[in-house]
Amino acid sequence: MDFKKLYLIIKKNFKFLLIFAGIVIILVEAFFVWQSREYSISLSLSVFSQVNQPTQDYQFDGYWSVKAANEFSDTVSQWAESPEVIDAVYQKAGVAPIKYLFSGSIKAQKMASQYVSTEFLVSQPQDAAKISKALISVLQEKADLASKYSGNVIFTILGGEPIISKNQANFILYGVLALICGGILGIFIVLLKEDDNWN
Repeated sequence: MDFKKLYLIIKKNFKFLLIFAGIVIILVEAFFVWQSREYSISLSLSVFSQVNQPTQDYQFDGYWSVKAANEFSDTVSQWAESPEVIDAVYQKAGVAPIKYLFSGSIKAQKMASQYVSTEFLVSQPQDAAKISKALISVLQEKADLASKYSGNVIFTILGGEPIISKNQANFILYGVLALICGGILGIFIVLLKEDDNWN
């Protein structure tokens, strides 16, 4: 298809393209207006361990404690995102979970040795402390259980103060991107409707 034919097809269906792009813009902006009502919470977790060696030689005790805590941090980050822990956390906090667009209610990532960063959403700022406290409590319960079966390693999980930030969407940027994407998708739909556009 040459550009002249493409121009004529777009000109013929210009009204449809405007309406379609407008609908896409409205849907995108409505989504981000809805999302901007929520608050993003960041909570840092520190993982410590204490190794009780059965021998009298404690010169490597600190090294093995740090190593155990470092490896256990991976486990903690996986626990925090597991459905079992998430369900227990929100039940203990008495708050309804808010899920991310393509993931669960809580995101967790090991950022450094013995340091895990977690994120979650709340509709009210006062819920941040409840969920943070419940998350630390549930993870510590699982850590205590792991300590019980690990033999001579005791794990401790400490949490900092939750950092609260209001979700702020860039409506102009998202509107322009929605216009571009809506226009391209609209043109593609129009081309599919034309009988001779592939000739």
